[in-house]
Amino acid sequence: MNKRASRKTILDSAHYTVVPDDDGLIRLTYEQLSVLDLKHVISGLDNINPAQEGLTEQRYGGYTEWLFENVCAITVGWDWHWVWSDGRMHCQVKGFPRSNLQLQEDGFDVSPKRNDQLLLQLIDNMLWQPTTTAAILQRYQESPMNIDYMRSM
Repeated sequence: MNKRASRKTILDSAHYTVVPDDDGLIRLTYEQLSVLDLKHVISGLDNINPAQEGLTEQRYGGYTEWLFENVCAITVGWDWHWVWSDGRMHCQVKGFPRSNLQLQEDGFDVSPKRNDQLLLQLIDNMLWQPTTTAAILQRYQESPMNIDYMRSM
């Protein structure tokens, strides 16, 4: 019987139990992952390169980590950078996410490349930028996010 992935089936069904395998990875389909309520854990800034201060387009970067915890913890983290251009800040994922997930399709593990693509798709569908910005503003008194970011949203 084919069950539709939903928060209820993932959390209540023995078929969708969220527990790590022997290799420490948690195996889910993208559909199962997409209904989980990932919570923000932490965001921080990377060291800012002073040589960039003279550039017309400045880049500030950092990291963010998100978590779903039930029987075990699912973590998804990624690097990001803020780009000041066209009179406003734009936030973008930088590189590939880090996670303890191994996503599956048709009952089989996807390739590392496909796993990264699916995690990036998940991040693209999340409204993570405002939460990350707020965390940076709260954590750092002197922050590049103070540069009229809130007015540009």
